[in-house]
Amino acid sequence: MEPANHVERFEIAFNQIHSILKERSRNMKTDRFVDLLQENREKYGVLNSNYYKLKQYAKLRNAIVHERIEEEYYIADPHLNVVEDIERISEILKHPPKAMAIASQPVEFFKASSSLQKVLETIEQTGYSQFPIYERGHFQGLLTEGGIAKWVSRNIQNHSINLKGIAARDILEVEKRRNVACLSQEQTVYDVEDSFQMHYEKKQKLEAILITEDGNQDSSPLGIISAWDLVKIEHSTISLLSNS
Repeated sequence: MEPANHVERFEIAFNQIHSILKERSRNMKTDRFVDLLQENREKYGVLNSNYYKLKQYAKLRNAIVHERIEEEYYIADPHLNVVEDIERISEILKHPPKAMAIASQPVEFFKASSSLQKVLETIEQTGYSQFPIYERGHFQGLLTEGGIAKWVSRNIQNHSINLKGIAARDILEVEKRRNVACLSQEQTVYDVEDSFQMHYEKKQKLEAILITEDGNQDSSPLGIISAWDLVKIEHSTISLLSNS
C-alpha cells in the first residue's frame, strides 16, 4: 500500500500547487497546469527556481491520473524523494517567507531638512543608495543616488558644486514621484513580487518598497526592498525548501 500512499500524497501536493496557480491567474482563459506555470514563472521565485522540475511533475501526474491500469495499480509510482520535494514546494507556496526576510535593515532615513552633505557622508559610510525622507512625521519621498546625480547635473557650475544650504528636500524636487510602495511587516515575498510586477505592467519604475509595522508609509520604516533584492526571493525559497 505504500506506493498508493506515495501517489495520494503526490496528487494532494500537486493539486494544491495547481489551485494556487489558478488563484493567481484568474484572467487566463485556460487552467492547464503547464500554461499557468509558464504565466507565473517570472513572477514568483519559487516557481522560477523549480520551473523545469514542476513541468516534469506535471507529466508524472498525467501518467498517474490518465494511465492507471486498475484502481490500485499505477503505471507511474512517484519515488519518496519526489513526493517530499513537491510537498515542500507546495508548503512554500502556501506559506511564503515574510517580506522582511529579504529587506535591508535597519533603514537609514532623514528629515527633509537634513543636509545633502550628511546624506553623502552616509552613502560613503554605509554604501546605501536609497533613503526615505520624512517631514513632521510624514513620508515625503525616496532620495536616491540617481536623484542626487540629476540634481548635480542641473546645478554644476564651473565644474564645481556648492552644497552649502542644500537639503534633502531640494533633491526630492528632481526625484520621480510615486516611485515607492509600502507593505506591512506581515506581508510576504509574493506581495513584493506583485508590487514590482504591477508597476512593470504600468511601465512605471518602482524604486523600492518600504516595510512598516502597519503598511502605512508614514510609520517608521523597518526594512527597505529594492529591485536588486528580488534575487533574494529565489534564494530564500530555495533555502526554506532545503531546510524543511
